[in-house]
Amino acid sequence: GILSTVRATREASFENLYDKSKKLLDYMLLHGVTTVEAKSGYGLDWETEKRQLDVVGALDRDHDIDLVSTFMAAHAVPPEYKGRSQEYLELIVEEMLPRVKAENLAEFCDIFCEKGVFTADESRYLLSKAKEMGFKLRIHADEMESIGGVDVAAELGATSAEHLMMATDEGIRKMAEAKVIGNLLPATTFSLMEDTYAPARKMLEAGMAITLTTDSNPGSCPTANLQFVMQLGCFMCALTPVEVLNAVTINAAYSVNRQDKIGSFDTGKQADITILDAKNIDYPLYFFATNLTHQVYKAGKLVVDQGRIV
Repeated sequence: GILSTVRATREASFENLYDKSKKLLDYMLLHGVTTVEAKSGYGLDWETEKRQLDVVGALDRDHDIDLVSTFMAAHAVPPEYKGRSQEYLELIVEEMLPRVKAENLAEFCDIFCEKGVFTADESRYLLSKAKEMGFKLRIHADEMESIGGVDVAAELGATSAEHLMMATDEGIRKMAEAKVIGNLLPATTFSLMEDTYAPARKMLEAGMAITLTTDSNPGSCPTANLQFVMQLGCFMCALTPVEVLNAVTINAAYSVNRQDKIGSFDTGKQADITILDAKNIDYPLYFFATNLTHQVYKAGKLVVDQGRIV
């Protein structure tokens, strides 16, 4: 679980985290990914949270993939604050968030709003403070139960809400009206062998924009294969191939606030292009669990060619 990974991450050096993350990014690049949102959240103390964000910054400079950083110290309540979640959030607000902002370590702030983790009121408290400091907002909501996280997302104008397997019709309506993007993570549902996938069709019918993302993490979703996630979008979320393509291109670009640079073929954008070995748009979603990437171009430069990083 999360706390097991927290213990391992607290013991890991910068170099260890960098090397493991670089290997993961290489795998993503080989599968056609050119931009990644990377979250902290496996430290739950300042030293380890900063180390994770420093790794993200270094990899953003060093790797062909562009990284967008999210600060998520509110991923869980650390063992040393067990039973004192509000006190821990105050520590984040008073000590961690100002330092993240001052050192320009992250663009977004996220929190896990779920029964047994943080309540809707606690999530509202943290995200309101983060918004005042100039962070863009995300929230993990409605993964296992609907406890008001999507209401917080809508009230505060969050860029996105993640998971949403248990989103209600009313919650979907509120998110659509507030233009909250639904970041859907079907590989997590698959990995956990759960039956309920996010109601993607209802979201689209309500006018919500959605993305499909890996949720790559060691506890609940150990994959970095976005093509498989796209296939799950068709198989398990009832999306069409065109809807899937939008979910991993222009909608995803809006979710990371990079829509002016990436996500579509437009004048002035930076030409991040993935060429698949497929005869039409349907084929990559039909021929599943296989890497169909032929070439990848990053800002117009060839970075992957026939299964190898150039």
